[in-house]
Amino acid sequence: MEPLPDDIRRFLDGNIETIDQLEVLRILGEKPDREWTAAELAAEVQAKPQVVATHVVALQGRGLLTAQQRGADLVARHGARTPELQTLVGRLLQLYRERPVTMIKMVYERAKDPLRTFADAFRLRKEEE
Repeated sequence: MEPLPDDIRRFLDGNIETIDQLEVLRILGEKPDREWTAAELAAEVQAKPQVVATHVVALQGRGLLTAQQRGADLVARHGARTPELQTLVGRLLQLYRERPVTMIKMVYERAKDPLRTFADAFRLRKEEE
């Protein structure tokens, strides 16, 4: 099996921290005209709504989906901030459909890298300031 394209590898490495995030993008991409609450996404992903809401906010911050607060609900839908990001998300999801095991392995390998986790902690803290 051929390796993933370099740009998709870099995109995945720089934007997707967990399988749940990848799944959120997949679910939104399958029904691009539908709006999903964090609770509905959580039921699909089989995760806690608070965890999924955190993922939605992170993915929105990276420009990979559209989200807004509506009353007590966080509502998300498919749609990246720029056409370039939309193209990358589309290619990522296509490869995820074609090669799910490869994509899942890549996300897990990234998560197991302790130096990356340490560096990401500082990156997130800096972005919050």
